[in-house]
Amino acid sequence: MRPIRTRACVMKKLFVMLFIATSLLAGSCKKDTTVKLTGTQWVGKVTIGDFNGSYIMSFLTDSTGKTDVSLRGGGEDEDFTLPFTYTFDGKETGVLKIDDGVIDNFHYSAENSTITLFLDPEEAAEMTISSIVFHKN
Repeated sequence: MRPIRTRACVMKKLFVMLFIATSLLAGSCKKDTTVKLTGTQWVGKVTIGDFNGSYIMSFLTDSTGKTDVSLRGGGEDEDFTLPFTYTFDGKETGVLKIDDGVIDNFHYSAENSTITLFLDPEEAAEMTISSIVFHKN
């Protein structure tokens, strides 16, 4: 003998199935907010006294990059490239390690499309600045 299905019982099952389907759909539609720096370039400029520095920071892979540096002023114009490795949380904070062993922290701002590189204390004292702001190129 089959149990008798009441209209209330059928409605409860439909409600539960609808709730589960809605939950699954909402979970699968979440926007991925992870930021990828790979393939991006960022430009920063610094003026210290008579010296002007231009920096182009390029993120080549998900863990390596390079910064092309152009220093002008004081009769000592110089261009060079600094390779680096980095880690990034995909949201806003990261650590950049230049091949000469210097480690700098950085902050990514999606709102301003900037990366602020916070200089190592020795670098900061030498350059008399504590950070360089880079804008997306």
